Parts: sequence; C-alpha cells; structure tokens
Amino acid sequence: MRRFFVNLGGSLCLISGGAQASDITSIRFGDHETYTRIVIESEQPLNARAFTLAEPVSRLVVSFEVARWNVGRLPDAVGQGSGLIGEFRFDGEADAPRLVLALNAPARVQEPMALAPNGGGYRTVVDVARTSQAVFQQLSGFPDQVTDLTRLLAEHVDVSITLPTCEAVRVVIDPGHGGHDPGAPARFGGGDEADVNLAAGLVLRDLLNASGRYKVIMTRDRDEFVDLWDRVDIAREAEADFFISLHADASAKSSRPRGATVYSMNSTAVNRARTRAIRGGDWVDPDRPEDVSRILVEMSLNHKESQSELFSETLRAEVGRVQTLWRDQAMRANFAVLTDASVPAVLFEMGFMTNREDARRLNSAAERRRLMQSVTAAIDSHFAHCGGDGSDAHPLAPNSANASSMR
Repeated sequence: MRRFFVNLGGSLCLISGGAQASDITSIRFGDHETYTRIVIESEQPLNARAFTLAEPVSRLVVSFEVARWNVGRLPDAVGQGSGLIGEFRFDGEADAPRLVLALNAPARVQEPMALAPNGGGYRTVVDVARTSQAVFQQLSGFPDQVTDLTRLLAEHVDVSITLPTCEAVRVVIDPGHGGHDPGAPARFGGGDEADVNLAAGLVLRDLLNASGRYKVIMTRDRDEFVDLWDRVDIAREAEADFFISLHADASAKSSRPRGATVYSMNSTAVNRARTRAIRGGDWVDPDRPEDVSRILVEMSLNHKESQSELFSETLRAEVGRVQTLWRDQAMRANFAVLTDASVPAVLFEMGFMTNREDARRLNSAAERRRLMQSVTAAIDSHFAHCGGDGSDAHPLAPNSANASSMR
C-alpha cells in the first residue's frame, strides 16, 4: 500500500474545478465493458462531488457547488442514461444543485476527472463500475457518513497520511514470453516474438534509466522463461507504481492486420484480481474485520483501474504519432499479468508479427527505439506530477508501516 491513493473506494470523490456559477450545457453517457462514463459539459469549470446512495433506492449523486441546467434537448431536466445509469434528473432547488441518477446495478464511483475544453465546454467526467451488493452497501452513504468509514479504517489499518514524494517511480517492464516459450514465430525474417519483446524492453529500460526519474525492474533481461504469476509477483514485491507488458500480435488467418493495441483489465480480470487478493491472503489480516480487508481491496482495484485506463489513453495518443494503431480505442482483456489487485498495468501489443511492415519495424533497432521513445513519453506524461518543482497533483496517499502484511 506504499502508493495507494485514497478516495474511499468511491463513497465520496471530489472533482476540483471553479466556484463560478455555470450552466450545464450537455450530458452524455458511454457504456463500456467494465464501467459507464458520464460526461457533464459546462460553460465554466465546476466544483463537484460524486457519491452513491443505497437507500431507499440505489442511485448516484453528483452534487455541485453552483450550477444551472441549460441543456436544450432536455428542458425538463429529466433524461435516460445508458449502461449502469437509468433515469436521471437535475435538482436545481436543493441546497447544492445536483444530478440524481438511478443505478441499474450495484456500482462504485471510480476516480473522477475534470477536463479542460477540447472543441466544446469544460467537462466533469464520472465513471461508475459494477461491484458486489455487499461492497456497494459498505461504500454508499451521504458525505457526512464517510467519516464512519474513515474511522473504521483508522481503527484497523496502521497507516499515516503523507504526500507521495515520487522520488523514484518504480516501473516494471515485462518482455512477454521467453525461453521455451518463443511466442509468435518470425514470418518475415528477424527474431521470434520473445526476441522482439526483449529487445524492445531493454531499449525502454535504458531510456527510462537515462532520465534519472525511474527505478526500473525487469521481469526478464535475457532469453529465459518466467511464469506468468511470477511476473505478477515481481511487480507486487517491488511495490511497483506501474507495470507494462510488451508483446507482439499475430493473426492466424491473414497478413493484413497491422498496428499496435493497448489493453487494460476487463471485468473478468477485475474479478480474478479480487478473488486472488482475498483467497491468497495478502490482504487478509486476522486482527481486523473481513469487511475492512474487502474495502481495502476495492479501494486498491478502483485506483488500479482508473490509472490503467488513463495511461492507456495517453499511450495510444503517443504511439499513434509514430505507429499505426490496430485499435484506437479502449481495449480490455483477461490477461493473467494484469490481474494483480494493486499495481496499475497495461499489456502493449507493439504490432503484428504476421504483417510484413510491422515485422520490419519490430526487427529494426531504429524503429524499436522510436516506438519505445513514444512509450517513454507516455510514462513521463502519466507521472508528470513527480519531480519538477516538488508540487504534487495527486490526493494524499497512505504509507503503511506494515505494508508487507497488507499487500
């Protein structure tokens, strides 16, 4: 839990913005495999907080310091969402103006975002992800009830609240395959997938080390086989801040598919991570209630999912400058190396071994370096809050005195 950022698992999430009275001009929804995204557009930035309520009916509340409803297509301030969100309404007469959104299933609030205009207005982004009924009940309540959860955690978790120093971001690079597992075979000359992955991983290691900002850990730095779960354990034991697994794709039917793809964990992987965390005993402490352990797991998964998805977006943007993208959208999968409960992680398919042009690029030292420079740029951007003038944009992080027993 060394760098485990607290937002109370979604019970109460603050979204920083301005304090000016602003018109809400649009609301839209994106239904994804593991979560539903709500985008609230406004003329000026908003101060907002998002939380879930279980009684008398399940709902999400997004409360604003000041806001007015001015959505032309919904003049009655009532509409229908999608995915996890049912009917919603805007209540401008409450002490704090608020959106009240019905939930179609138990859900938790993921880490929210406030985004500057990009061809439109200011955006307040709230993601809600499926969770169990038990966890939903634990994490739901009005903001003044959050102190009860904080007190419960404080009674059973030995943590002190300090700002993260970010003196050395710990990045684990995982070159996929190796040893007796060569991965996709070479079809157009050069090495097999395992060779390409390792060559790219070593370049990325050198680029990150050269910056002086990172502590780099390799799951392998030679042609050897490393078990999938051992790769996960390496990241956990290093208390990594980020894990990136490098691979090269292959198509069984055609040589036409080409380009890079970025994957984060899907709902099945999230469930696997949750089960492994509890059953494996790493998060279980006989001296604290099981509910507390489960809350800690949900908080950690919440942080992992949001950070992995944010990095995926950044990586796609950077890679797209130098390489064709096979899938220029959020992709999710049930890859074993992504199923730790705490370390943000992505799997990066760098291109297709079965495509002549991709294979040429993957086997070119110059092109590999160019691609890994784009990965480095994405990592630099994702951890831009570390270093520099010492300021830090992240929320407070608990540093556990007994982290090894809680990981």
